Amino acid sequence: MEEKQDIINNYDKYAKKRQDALLKNLKPSHRFVERPMMRNMLPNLEGKKILLIGCGTGEETMLLNSFGAYSKNIVGIDISRESIKLAKNTYPSVEFKVMDMNNLEFEDESFDFVYSSLAVHYTANPEKVYKEVYRVLKKDGLFLFSLAHPLRWASQKVFIDGEECRVIGCSRNNDKCRVIGKYHSFDKQTHSFFAWQNDGEILSFYVGAPSMHFKLLRKVGFNVLDFTESKCIDEAKDIDLNYYIKNSEIPQFMAFLTRK
Repeated sequence: MEEKQDIINNYDKYAKKRQDALLKNLKPSHRFVERPMMRNMLPNLEGKKILLIGCGTGEETMLLNSFGAYSKNIVGIDISRESIKLAKNTYPSVEFKVMDMNNLEFEDESFDFVYSSLAVHYTANPEKVYKEVYRVLKKDGLFLFSLAHPLRWASQKVFIDGEECRVIGCSRNNDKCRVIGKYHSFDKQTHSFFAWQNDGEILSFYVGAPSMHFKLLRKVGFNVLDFTESKCIDEAKDIDLNYYIKNSEIPQFMAFLTRK
């Protein structure tokens, strides 16, 4: 597929559709997988100055509010101007800015807590983002963020007995070994979302092994406090049993909690 900016990662075009899907709980990966994972890792945020990286249209502020965060203490940033416009209109008590996470326009030690939901994997240089987050965090400040997991997003589509499957593995042929999918390679992956719709979104992002992110975080100076691989919650059973079965065994996402 030829990569064109008007087709792939067109954040502005899909901002309203993405917001509507989040507010109506139409995204099972958010409702049943990523958000419960992050909720289980969030600390008490009362009185904390918070930076929300890759805030999109601002819905994660509601999650932070439920853990004691005051809206006036939250700053959300995103590269999408349309997403920030929607966020400002929907959550007027929160400060939102158009900004690149690779170059944070804040003073050193400005925040107590940095939160990012599925945004860091859009950079080709996660180490630079980690350095920027480390810089703007106060001493003992926390950084909680989620990423795409390679077992799901770096797998390869194959057909087994006529059925489409996503696989990471290898053949047992010693003469001509075939590797299917990637795990340790830090590589760009392109996937379609809402593919059943006529105007589904196409996104490219970078996927790497958990160990790579561990090492980069430690290199920057972070102490990794917790690491979680996502697992679908039981609530999904009554909504989509097949989705539950797949995503309770294969992690879609992973999350790190670190301290400066």
